[in-house]
This record gives sequence, structure tokens and C-alpha cells, in this order.
Amino acid sequence: MLDKIQKNFESEVKDFAKKNIIAKLQMQGINYLELDDSAFASLLHDEIEILKSDSKKVGAGIGIGIVISLLTGI
Repeated sequence: MLDKIQKNFESEVKDFAKKNIIAKLQMQGINYLELDDSAFASLLHDEIEILKSDSKKVGAGIGIGIVISLLTGI
């Protein structure tokens, strides 16, 4: 069951990253279909790493907020 959840999550992240890349390329006037597969795969990998990094930062911020709330009683 956890494997299925993990695969689903990875698929969703990959789809989201792909949409982000396409949007960024369109803003620059680049058609993503004109890129070769290795260049697009490299961009996709980088975008996934950025999303993972951002998720960790958000998670850490939420965790710190919860701890502060628990300590101060607010």
C-alpha cells in the first residue's frame, strides 16, 4: 500500500514539474517539443529537485510553527 502511495506521489510531482517547465519555457518563447529528450529530462530532474527542496522548507516552517504554538500556548 505504501509503495502505491509513493508511486502515485512521485507521478503527481513529475506531472506538476512537467507543467511548470512547459509554462516557464512558454514564457521565454520556447516550444518544449523542440527540445531533445535529454535536455527536457535534465530540466525535469532539476525542477523535481527544486520542488522537493521547497517542500522540505515548507514542512520545516510548519513544524517550527507548531512547536512554537505548543510552547507558547497560543
